[in-house]
Amino acid sequence: MLVDCWVAHSAAGGPARTENLYWQVRSRNPIFDGKKSRYLKAFEVAEYEAAIARGKRIKALGKEIEKLQQRISKVEALLAEV
Repeated sequence: MLVDCWVAHSAAGGPARTENLYWQVRSRNPIFDGKKSRYLKAFEVAEYEAAIARGKRIKALGKEIEKLQQRISKVEALLAEV
């Protein structure tokens, strides 16, 4: 499960003179040994994309839970007034 991450292509850095693009997984937070990006091998891309999809779904479910808890609190407040 990877939250706030995405998979992207990147060109070689430094003095590299190749036109190949390399896969990277990037994050908003430094989760890859203190770094925000990590190079991937071609066969790892699908695995990371699946983990990112799971992370997005978990994040969305968390937001839904928060909204439902707020609605429950409002209903409880209304019931307490009655």
